[in-house]
Amino acid sequence: MYTTISNLRMTHIEASVKYPDSFILMRMDSTVSPMGTVLYVGDVQKELLALLKTFDDRNNCGIVEGLNHQRSLGGVVVGG
Repeated sequence: MYTTISNLRMTHIEASVKYPDSFILMRMDSTVSPMGTVLYVGDVQKELLALLKTFDDRNNCGIVEGLNHQRSLGGVVVGG
């Protein structure tokens, strides 16, 4: 089940923190901008993907995982 969100602008990281147990369908301002508009919040990623496919204009749209859905591979990353 998903919920429609209106006029909520934030970065994809803020959305992930605000909705930690959900999947978030967002329309970003551009491909390089971290800011976007939250369109829908839902429990099931497949449901939001099906909804996204019904959009006429899918440019800069994507699904962001909530913080609790993000998984680690369990390894240690060392930058060089």
